[in-house]
Amino acid sequence: MNSMVIYGSRHGNTRKVAEAIAAILREHGRVQIVSAEKAPVILPEHTDLLVVGGPTEGHRMTEPIAQFFDRLGKGELAGKAAAAFDTRLRWPAWLSGSAGSGIERKLLRAGARVIAPEVSFFVSGKLPELEPGELERAAAWAASLVTRVESKEPVAAGL
Repeated sequence: MNSMVIYGSRHGNTRKVAEAIAAILREHGRVQIVSAEKAPVILPEHTDLLVVGGPTEGHRMTEPIAQFFDRLGKGELAGKAAAAFDTRLRWPAWLSGSAGSGIERKLLRAGARVIAPEVSFFVSGKLPELEPGELERAAAWAASLVTRVESKEPVAAGL
């Protein structure tokens, strides 16, 4: 399985989550992990899974993630398995917003086959830090994505 993990990160938390996801994906094949600013506008031909994540700021995704989607060629993600995640405060999503939901919408608009609902990993503190257990939760989520890609499991209900 060939995967790509694209992330935006301001305080390093989202990068850590992306690395935890990539570590699990690496057990099942090749993985490229790249920041949104350096992400290619054309994905490698045999990309089986694209995972995109970023921090939630101002109720939405950050500019580097938005710019990544703006740079994508039309139809670039057509039929590609994809999933979205974010890092955010542990508040109700209606209060904090969710970059993951915006990323998921952008993936769908780009033609991707979203294989799991977007997920949030939580941070806390003045200088936000990942809450205990979030990297383990990211690894478990990545393993569930592998299962969905390898089994060609249908898209999750509600997407």
